[in-house]
Amino acid sequence: MYNSTIFMNKKIYLLIIILIVALGLGFVLDRQYIAQNKEIPVSENPIKSSSPSVSASPILTSPSPKSENIPETYLIKNFPFESQAPNANWDELHDEACEEASIALVNYYLNNKSMSKNSMEDEIQKMVQWEIDKWGTHKDLTVRETAEMGQVMYDLGNYKIIQNATIDDLKREISFNHPVIVPTAGRLLGNPNFRSPGPIYHMVVAIGYTKNSIIVQDVGTRNGNQYEYNQNVFYNALHDWNETYEKMESGSKTILIYS
Repeated sequence: MYNSTIFMNKKIYLLIIILIVALGLGFVLDRQYIAQNKEIPVSENPIKSSSPSVSASPILTSPSPKSENIPETYLIKNFPFESQAPNANWDELHDEACEEASIALVNYYLNNKSMSKNSMEDEIQKMVQWEIDKWGTHKDLTVRETAEMGQVMYDLGNYKIIQNATIDDLKREISFNHPVIVPTAGRLLGNPNFRSPGPIYHMVVAIGYTKNSIIVQDVGTRNGNQYEYNQNVFYNALHDWNETYEKMESGSKTILIYS
């Protein structure tokens, strides 16, 4: 009886110990689970993971300049015109006055002034004298020299110069009502109104275009008001003065834009 009682007590103690161990183990496992699954606060600006080799494409809010839509045809209205020899006196001075006449037209347009033969003649004479005072001679002018003359003589400082210009550049500026002074190898224009063989170097003011042509104020002829040149012929002739007649056709495709 005594031995039976001792055996039962040992069995109870063993069960109690097993129960205590089981409870302790359960408590430890439960704390580990809570620690592993504790809620992580969500940031207001969470960082999204992505492959380092892939970058998001930017959102374009406006088309690039090359793809910009421009009207198929355009003409700057109410643009004045007189030729570089307004009184039909095609002497040496007036033969070389295309740069001066082009600047005069732009100046009168931007200032909304009407031009007459006498006013064109006066402007040409003033600019020729300025050249003589500055350079000692009346000479052919590059685009940059023409811009300088316009700025000094008429305060035409709101301009830009584009080098390596394209036909689209030309049309885009015109569609913004910006007259464009264009230097050319004049004989490549093939204008039948020029005295043969035509000027080696010549400036005009581009004021419009159609699908296949450029419309200009060509001061080199009395018939130059809104004169149309085939755009391929015109672009081929586009060359800035490079200080030598022999290499005229290698001059850069540079244009002078006013706004």
